[in-house]
Amino acid sequence: ALELDEPVSAILWVGDEAAVALGDGTVRFCNPDEAPARIAASHEGAVLCAALDPSRAAILTGGDDGRVLRTDREGLVTELGRFGKWVDHLVASPVSGFVVAGVGKEAIVWKPGAGVPSHRYAFPSTIGGLALDGKGKRLAASHYGGASLVYVSSADSTPALLPWGGSHLACAFRPEGDFLITATQELGLHGLKLPERTDMMMRGYRAKTRSFSWSRRNKHLATSGDVRAVIWPFEAKDGPMGKPPMLVGERPSVVTQVAFQPNSTMLAIGYEDGAVFLIRIEDDAYLPVEEPGAGSVTALAWNKDGSRLGWGCEDG
Repeated sequence: ALELDEPVSAILWVGDEAAVALGDGTVRFCNPDEAPARIAASHEGAVLCAALDPSRAAILTGGDDGRVLRTDREGLVTELGRFGKWVDHLVASPVSGFVVAGVGKEAIVWKPGAGVPSHRYAFPSTIGGLALDGKGKRLAASHYGGASLVYVSSADSTPALLPWGGSHLACAFRPEGDFLITATQELGLHGLKLPERTDMMMRGYRAKTRSFSWSRRNKHLATSGDVRAVIWPFEAKDGPMGKPPMLVGERPSVVTQVAFQPNSTMLAIGYEDGAVFLIRIEDDAYLPVEEPGAGSVTALAWNKDGSRLGWGCEDG
């Protein structure tokens, strides 16, 4: 356990080291077998979002200083862009190599290996969430009034609007690209089956959903925003249409983070009261790995082979 004294914005694994992005703008690389953590990149303000670089050898961060930085394990920091607004969202694909940042109403695109942006897309309102499909070629942006889809390889593409009333926040593409899920301001989820554009609603949450995680073969989607992890089934061609969710890990605290272990049905769940549990979804067997008492769990991530789990809280 590391006491970092700043809110944890994100945890991402670069090999077997955890790259921890913090509210003071720093990125710290933590090797569980060594101490102390190495301090690397520094934004001039808080880190607001983070993603693994497509090479998986560095971390990308966006800050309220309007910059996008790339930081590798040796501490080499490269500025990929500087904008006049907060960088609220970052997504990157190890398959296509594309990197996309959400800045206000715009999605800004870097082509594979590029050090400067190549093009950008404008959306009807401020971006609430970004997601790339499994091939890393199609981008979804959620915003007020629905979501939009665009192929990032073409600078001339015009985003296709998928209208649905209300404000849409975080979003998740099923890697196969056949479903897009958005969180709504009204404490629920909106689902869209593609290419038919069939709409579905998943209601009943107690808080906004900010964390999504797909299971190993993308048959289940775990979500935060309730006093248990809400897991929607996607085995059938119509996904969760007309089907109830699986509810696991109920506690007297709202789930804030979820992360499926990469090669099993085990789900890691982080709660608002600082607790972290592991749940095996087929039989609801659970193992507490962190007792309540710290601040809300704000970051939760497995390494690539699922052998290590890291989490961080708002109190550092």
